[in-house]
Amino acid sequence: MGIGSLNEAVEDRVSSLWRLTTVALVLVCLGYAALLLNIRSWDIGGATILWPSNGLLLGVLLCSRRRQWAAYLAVGFAVDLGLNLSLSFAPGISIYLAGCNMLEVGIAAALTYRTISPNPDLTQRRQLLRLLAYGVVLAPAIASVLAQLSISSLHALPRFIAARHWFVADALGIAVMTPLYLSFRERERFPGRSRLEVTGLLMLLLATTVGVFWQTRFPLLFLLLPVLLLLGARLRLAGSALGLLIVSIVGGYLTIRGRGPIALVHAGSPLTGDLLLQFFVAVSMLVLYVVEVVISERERLQVNLKASETLFRLLAEASNDVIVLSDLAGARRYVSPAVFTVLGWEPEELIGRTHHQIVHADDIVAVEAMMRACREGEPVEPLIYRCAGKDGRYVWMEASLRLYHDETTWEPIGFVNVVRDVTARKAAEEELNRAFRLVENLAMADGLTGVANRRRFEEKMDLEWRRAMRDGSLISVLMIDVDHFKPYNDLYGHVMGDSCLRQIAMAAQEVIHRSSDLFARYGGEEFVAVLPNTGSSGAQLVAEQIRRTVELLGLPHSGSPSGVVTVSIGCATKMLGHDSAATMLVDAADQALYQAKSAGRNRVEVAAASTIPG
Repeated sequence: MGIGSLNEAVEDRVSSLWRLTTVALVLVCLGYAALLLNIRSWDIGGATILWPSNGLLLGVLLCSRRRQWAAYLAVGFAVDLGLNLSLSFAPGISIYLAGCNMLEVGIAAALTYRTISPNPDLTQRRQLLRLLAYGVVLAPAIASVLAQLSISSLHALPRFIAARHWFVADALGIAVMTPLYLSFRERERFPGRSRLEVTGLLMLLLATTVGVFWQTRFPLLFLLLPVLLLLGARLRLAGSALGLLIVSIVGGYLTIRGRGPIALVHAGSPLTGDLLLQFFVAVSMLVLYVVEVVISERERLQVNLKASETLFRLLAEASNDVIVLSDLAGARRYVSPAVFTVLGWEPEELIGRTHHQIVHADDIVAVEAMMRACREGEPVEPLIYRCAGKDGRYVWMEASLRLYHDETTWEPIGFVNVVRDVTARKAAEEELNRAFRLVENLAMADGLTGVANRRRFEEKMDLEWRRAMRDGSLISVLMIDVDHFKPYNDLYGHVMGDSCLRQIAMAAQEVIHRSSDLFARYGGEEFVAVLPNTGSSGAQLVAEQIRRTVELLGLPHSGSPSGVVTVSIGCATKMLGHDSAATMLVDAADQALYQAKSAGRNRVEVAAASTIPG
């Protein structure tokens, strides 16, 4: 062991001995002071009014480690034994009664230590109830029952006939001294009070107590309770316990001398007077401690609320998101400073107003629907809408709305709305959508001619086919083929062939004006057109216009009898039934195309309605 460790061990030993000596001296003083108060009461047949030593020793144990209990209990036993021997009790009886006292303290300490010792604060309801149940009621009751077993041996000691009232005296002693010791030992004694105020309040109580208990004409005992309540309100738990001690000592001394309001009780014995005084102290104690617990719980609640509010404001003001508190009607009660960065508004400019102030007119319905769903307890998804900045520009915002409730009734009282700027994200999404649409359009377009491809034709055909079946309307299909296109490629080359197809596609698209119509490349040198709500004559007219337009292009073709590039077109029209097949009309148009090519090309052939199945 090093010199430093040795010095620390010596210092701990000296400190422990000093504490034991101090506790012993205080217990001796308290014990003899209690004897001075109680001996006269015993001599005239009264009760033991107050026994504070056990309460002090219990407080010491609750503030000490368990391994130190044996030493403190030994000191307490020695002091109590000396007091008993000073009363001329037999050694055996003195040892027995001192043991009962230490058993009382030990039981109370063991049952309350785990609850109180980590953070002694009897203003907490659980700690106070534990002390009252085990320290004030159970432990003194057990000790008093054991003490009664020695009464038969004490018949020669008339002074101690009041031992049967052990329970009340010890209970009051613990109820007064333990809170007083814990308040002075572990907590601030008189928080926020000057010495002058403390002295003045204690002198006021002392004067009132002397005045009430000195006179014997009027029942003024009730005057003490308001003064005790004032003392408790100003000096808190320490003041309440100290006030009860003053009333017990002064009131007990004067009551024993036959003075005070209790002397007005006619035909009352000294024992009756003592019991009435103890009853008054007990009732006052319960009132004071209950008031102290209520006040302390209220203060702790206020502190917690203030801490919660401070934390909320800290988080809200440090957040880049806008945090809004509003009532159930949507009127804002709080807006975080981030609103200035996001929208340019000062928080004060938005408080007291509703969403109509800044939400885009087209988004108000959606915002109100979200608020209504939230009020009704339905799950609410984040909503993206537009908010007006102070400069008039609109910013895309995303709102996450939740109800908040009253802490006591848990009734909903408003909304918490966390709003963030999603303008950049919205722009990125729109850019992504544009890119997606572009890719989708490219996937639906023919790479050579730029018109719709076969995939787009099949989707369009399926859509219009279903609509025609549902509505019972007509639908027409044109199948278009470039005449003698293989010889054209052989004569002019594939580059010219591709150019030829592009020019034909452009010319044909100029003929088809309606947005509901579709012109597409079917494959190779074949094209197709879908004409919804178009009868046979209308479809034939469109087909003839396409044929003539291509012919008028005048694209040279020495391999064709016409000398220019021409097209052959097959046309089919049908009013569809519910059992019609999607491919039958295309097959019919293809058959009509075959007929046009067989008949000499550069012509339009219409499939007879009777030849189209369905």
